Amino acid sequence: MKIFFWSLIFLFCSITMIFIGMGVDQVEWMSERYKRALDSGANAAAACHAYVSEDMLEQQGAGYGTGLEDSRNVAVDRDKALEWFYRLFFCNSSLLEAADQERIKMYIPMKALICYDRLMIADMNDDWTAYNAAGEKGYDMQYCGMPYRFTLSDQIYDMTAGEWISGSQLGLTTEERQLLLGEYIISELSCFMNNRYNKESGNRYRLNISLGDVPDDRISPIGGVNFIVFCEGIPLPSMNPFKSQRFFAYGLGGGEIRRK
Repeated sequence: MKIFFWSLIFLFCSITMIFIGMGVDQVEWMSERYKRALDSGANAAAACHAYVSEDMLEQQGAGYGTGLEDSRNVAVDRDKALEWFYRLFFCNSSLLEAADQERIKMYIPMKALICYDRLMIADMNDDWTAYNAAGEKGYDMQYCGMPYRFTLSDQIYDMTAGEWISGSQLGLTTEERQLLLGEYIISELSCFMNNRYNKESGNRYRLNISLGDVPDDRISPIGGVNFIVFCEGIPLPSMNPFKSQRFFAYGLGGGEIRRK
């Protein structure tokens, strides 16, 4: 009798663990699928199709963006970038029906363009003004009690004096400047992802990105203009018949413009 009893317990535990394992495997598989599709779409969005022209890109100086001194910037067609992202993302996700595409868009709450001197973020409805009424926001920060607009290079705009200076004039090393700007961008992106009204999972996210070289390959470095997209996937039901639970597969994709 005892052997039969313990056999039932063993069988119950085994079946439960199998269902839990299948659920975890399903989430991991979906996360990997999202990741690959997001990367392909982000790379397409960051390609020269979304910008004025490749020739113009090669003629610019060291920076990227939408309007700064020394002709350093390239005008970004953000809606064109979104178009190319979706084209590749839906194709690689095998989402060909319009209804399926609209359904998955609800779980892509952030598409962002990190430009040379400003940040643009679109929500699940592809609305850029959801982030800021102007559709973009400069990297405006206080440093030592004074307002400055930072850029992805050493150029910093002194908003009080109305002139461009270098980070060294503020006593900032390259690493210190990159850290300040990196934390600002991370904070803006993380707040946008976590404070949206349609969030179902209850999870809170913080991106791992850096403006400089980092030894940890889990942290993505940023150089020029970047297109970043975050997907909190369609909730997957748990395969455990004894527990009502949902899992959210997620992924983060990104692409960067580079000169030849």
